Amino acid sequence: MEIESEEKKREESNSIDHVISWILLLYAGIVTSFISPIVLIVLFYSASPLMLISTECRKIVMRILARASNLQFITCVRIAGIKVMMSGENLDRLSDCRALMLPNHLSLFDHFIFMTAADSFGINAVGRWIFVIYNMWIYTPLGWLWSSYGNYFIDSVPIHKREETLSHLRRHFDRIYHDVDLRWVCLYPEGSRLFLIQKRNSEYEKKKGLPQLTHCAYPRLGAALSAIKVLGPDPKDPSKANNGRGPPLKYLVDVTLGYPDGKILPFKDIFMSALLNGGGKPYAIHYEIFDMDPKWSDEEELRKFLFDRYQQKDKLLDSYYKTGSFSSDSKEAPLPSDVIIIGFQLLQIALFAIITKFLYSSIF
Repeated sequence: MEIESEEKKREESNSIDHVISWILLLYAGIVTSFISPIVLIVLFYSASPLMLISTECRKIVMRILARASNLQFITCVRIAGIKVMMSGENLDRLSDCRALMLPNHLSLFDHFIFMTAADSFGINAVGRWIFVIYNMWIYTPLGWLWSSYGNYFIDSVPIHKREETLSHLRRHFDRIYHDVDLRWVCLYPEGSRLFLIQKRNSEYEKKKGLPQLTHCAYPRLGAALSAIKVLGPDPKDPSKANNGRGPPLKYLVDVTLGYPDGKILPFKDIFMSALLNGGGKPYAIHYEIFDMDPKWSDEEELRKFLFDRYQQKDKLLDSYYKTGSFSSDSKEAPLPSDVIIIGFQLLQIALFAIITKFLYSSIF
């Protein structure tokens, strides 16, 4: 009887845990994908007159919006209790530098890992970046928000439209990067999540006679090459960018994301598993920093460098999945205080309620 009673209590406790986890998951999903973007978009357009006053006002507004958007992703990580471990050499160099950041792409959760780690680099880095993002998000509130502060959406295109698409991207880099004093250019060079491109990558490896990769895919060069051609160091004057409009990108940063035990779970399952297991095992991010080389403006030179890097990245990931760590010097990415996180959530919900009430009274 006592055993049956204990089992019943455990079942009831598990049921309660599942209900609470679903509530938290739904809350995080709705706020991140709908409420937060709507609030920030309204604030962006409300601040449009300020942005017309001066370039400095525009910079401030865009950084505040980007910082708030990043904080929402970090909040989801905090709600789930997930830990992100950071490693790499001389990471202090990334706190206020111009860099091309190239993470591998495993899951939609990659962005949560990246944002959580990036927050630790401080106010000089946070919000001063531009992402090149796959355009599956462009017609969502989150996509509208990302567009408002300069992120660029790109899609797979036929080979005959490749140069036209990349020309548009280069013009975007040229137009926005120095105007709003950005720092990082961030993109996923593999082009899509690993499980979606693994078969195609395997065919490419065989066709080109390349070493086989298991944990990542050989990068596409278009977007990274476009960033370097516009913002990389001018070979004639390395203190200037190739577009001549300001300082160049100083570093290329090979960013490696690792998931516990190599399990790339669906987005929902990542959160549910973490919520039900006290956060579970930590996720990891590793940075390897290279001085930007002017010769990478040449496509073949960039190909040689990045293909070698991704062969090394594959070995690094293989070691990570066996040992559970990229480095013995890994440290946990610090999170903002719970006071800031809770206050931010209450503020967003209050503003959303005000916006909803205003729209309702205007329509009816």
